[in-house]
Amino acid sequence: MAIVQDTHEDLKQLIKKFGCFTDGPYRLSGGALSDFYFDLRRVTMHPQGASLIAEMMIERLAGIDAVGGMESGAIPIATAIALKSGVIRAFFVRKSEKTHGRMRRVEGCVRKGDVVAFVEDVTTSGESVLSGIAAVEQLGCRTAKVISVLDRESGAQERITSKGYQFEALFTSSDFKVPNFETHVNKA
Repeated sequence: MAIVQDTHEDLKQLIKKFGCFTDGPYRLSGGALSDFYFDLRRVTMHPQGASLIAEMMIERLAGIDAVGGMESGAIPIATAIALKSGVIRAFFVRKSEKTHGRMRRVEGCVRKGDVVAFVEDVTTSGESVLSGIAAVEQLGCRTAKVISVLDRESGAQERITSKGYQFEALFTSSDFKVPNFETHVNKA
């Protein structure tokens, strides 16, 4: 158990060093303004960060055929999991279908009948991941769970679990002594 705890603490320190900003305001993807921002691409694309995240998520992926999520945040996470596991395939979901080539919204190594997990760098409302789940389930896959590196504690967990999916987060904004998101957001 000490190894897992060390991994968790090491990842937390990387997030503090590279991915947590409290000098806002910042405009979030949903349009809200926030006094703090988590930019976890700086962690998910860091060699140590990618390895630690993959290690922690693989422990939670028993019975999963493929892992992926929305572009672009999920791509480095899914890729690191595929590389580190050696058996779990990776995919990603575009925000909209391509208008050229094979015109797909879902790309990568996912196929009908797969049991999949969605991964995210940061979850806020859960809206984008639910959109991605719908696209993958249209291909005939079954979504088992959603795992986020960091949950902003802004309704994503409630929204995702209300649709019948399991939700886990490696960290929450509270783990970084950041006050609850709701008290620091103004609707645009």
